[in-house]
Amino acid sequence: MQQRIRTAVWCLPLTLAHGWTATGLAQDASRVQVSDDGKTLQVPGEPARKPGPKLPLPTLRRTAADKPVTPPKTAPTAIAARDEPAPVERDAAAVEFSAGYSWLPANILRAIQTASNPGKPLRDQHPELQGTAVEAGYRYPLSPRSWVVVRGGVIVPNVPDQNWYATSGSPAPLYTEIGLVGIELMADYLRRVPLTSWLGAYGRAGIGMLILAGGASQTETLPNCPQSNAAKCATWRHVAKSDVSLPPVLPAVRGSLGLDVALSGQLSLQLEGGLRATPYFGAGVILRL
Repeated sequence: MQQRIRTAVWCLPLTLAHGWTATGLAQDASRVQVSDDGKTLQVPGEPARKPGPKLPLPTLRRTAADKPVTPPKTAPTAIAARDEPAPVERDAAAVEFSAGYSWLPANILRAIQTASNPGKPLRDQHPELQGTAVEAGYRYPLSPRSWVVVRGGVIVPNVPDQNWYATSGSPAPLYTEIGLVGIELMADYLRRVPLTSWLGAYGRAGIGMLILAGGASQTETLPNCPQSNAAKCATWRHVAKSDVSLPPVLPAVRGSLGLDVALSGQLSLQLEGGLRATPYFGAGVILRL
């Protein structure tokens, strides 16, 4: 017991000395000075330490992923193609075939007769000029709804041979015979508006020329000869027979409206009416190429 006390008493100064030393070191360590660049340490009471050698920076290897990506250059042709307007859509080309009937009222024919032969008296009692027409055309598309149509047709008048009288009954009636054929060449502009998936309405306007082939003749008769039997009348006699003066070429115009009905993807039926130098009504087919 006494031995333990003596040992504790002997160790007490050492413990106190050790605590004092640790406290002094802690206080001295708290006064370590560091340079502004962080490379030099200065401990009070010790010589300044030389700065150690700088460690080399690690070498960084550049990989393909680290390389800057350069955007591809746009080809001039691509820019030019982008700036060009989009091509105009067009419908398919087509051919058309039609047949129709036309007639010319007497007053219009009278005006034409007077204008073409003004030296003779006006004769205004005559039949209406009627005729049939057969034609074919080629449609060249301009857009999905418009075409230029180049067409040709044959027009055959249908007028019976009979007397044509003047309003006053004088001079004598003229026994008229008509043997004409008209060849029509024309260019039309056609515009179509779809109404349903299978039905459309269209209008056309054209200008061209009418070539006349054949001729017409007139024979003077006695005024008291019946019109219905002028050629066989007992008192009928030839006074003079002359050819009617007609120009070989006449201007032709056309304006009409119509409907077309799609029968299949390439075949359509059309119905049309309007003016074709005379009032006109016809029907036909359209075949898309």
